[in-house]
Amino acid sequence: MKKYSLLLIMFAFSFGAFAQTQDTGKAAVVMISADPDSAFSQARELAYGGDYGTSRKVLDLLLLDDPGNYQYRLFKARTYVWDSKHDNARNLIRNLIVEDTNAYEPYALRVQNERFAKSFPICIMYCEDGIKRFPDRNEFFYVNKAQAQVNSNALRDAYTTVDSALVKYPENNELEKLKTFLLNQLIVDGLVVGGTIDYFTKGYRPWYFGYVQYGRQTKIGALIGRLNYGDRNQDFTSFGVQGEIDIYPRFSRNSYGYVNLGYSPSQIFPSFRFGLEYYSKIGESNFEGSIGVRYLDFLINQVTMYTGSIGYYWGNEYASFRPFFIVDEYGFGTTFNFLYRKFFSGKGDFLQLTAGYGLVPDERILSVAGALSPGESVSLTSQYFGIGYQKLANPKLYTRFDLILTRQENFSQQNDYLGIITIGLAIGYRL
Repeated sequence: MKKYSLLLIMFAFSFGAFAQTQDTGKAAVVMISADPDSAFSQARELAYGGDYGTSRKVLDLLLLDDPGNYQYRLFKARTYVWDSKHDNARNLIRNLIVEDTNAYEPYALRVQNERFAKSFPICIMYCEDGIKRFPDRNEFFYVNKAQAQVNSNALRDAYTTVDSALVKYPENNELEKLKTFLLNQLIVDGLVVGGTIDYFTKGYRPWYFGYVQYGRQTKIGALIGRLNYGDRNQDFTSFGVQGEIDIYPRFSRNSYGYVNLGYSPSQIFPSFRFGLEYYSKIGESNFEGSIGVRYLDFLINQVTMYTGSIGYYWGNEYASFRPFFIVDEYGFGTTFNFLYRKFFSGKGDFLQLTAGYGLVPDERILSVAGALSPGESVSLTSQYFGIGYQKLANPKLYTRFDLILTRQENFSQQNDYLGIITIGLAIGYRL
């Protein structure tokens, strides 16, 4: 008799589904099997096809006949998770956990629900509970904890989680990919020592520049402190130091900023520098755009540079175009810069090509203009091409090499060109 009552209920449901969709002009009749197992299979197929509402109606009919069925209730909770109805999912999951505190599935579904709801702190807490509660079956909880920490921008915590999980699950590909991603994101962490040498084809002895940098990836974004050193022509009059701070605040998953502040008591560097830029992904595309400004104060010559960029990611490659519109006391200039990167294991491991032409917005060049007497003007045209390679040697160490070839208008004689060969090397160690 129970089977026939279920059949009648499902027949009524089929008619109701037709009437409801008829109002929208899209007629659809859902024929439900009288067999509970077949009906449950249909409910799953409807949900996998994205028709969560109809799937739940089928499940509700099944629950009328078997209100305590664990699998029906668990799958109904899944449909709420997939349908982004997270409060409904929470209520069902809570009841399932209260009934059986040893059941794995509702604990895992609870984690998934909070991740999809972007309630990352709660998700992390539930993952930690799952790791302790199911010590022999906690791989899922480790992966989701690390992913939630990444989404919270707690990258250092995520790396610690992944590193611990890989000891227990060394064959997990998702954890391996997360570790590679995090190593590349955390490349800013720790100490970096680097320097460049500029060799001139005529007229000038080599220029030396170096820096020591310390950075940390925090929940608000990357923070970097840097001490720069410069020496032109190896005499004390051309020696200088500069202190800088870079901040990369993260506003959302798809947008972040750049803030730069610098000070120097030396003539070789600007006495004060400031930079500000906003970066954002453009819609749902693979394009990223930015807009910003740079300011350099050489005491007797203040330079303002308006800039922006448009970049595009495809596969493991990235290309961008960046113009600078340069304004100072003596006029207006432009420069255009192009960059291409081929990534290997992630953002910290790449081959880079650069090129540009115009008035290069390089403070090493502009400082020459800043050191001139009031009323003198230097408007130097330049073309350059560069190649760089950065390699993440191991989880702690990376190296970078750069070679830049520049055709530069002579500082002391316009329309007379010289060549500059710039060699750069940096070594970073993650602390």
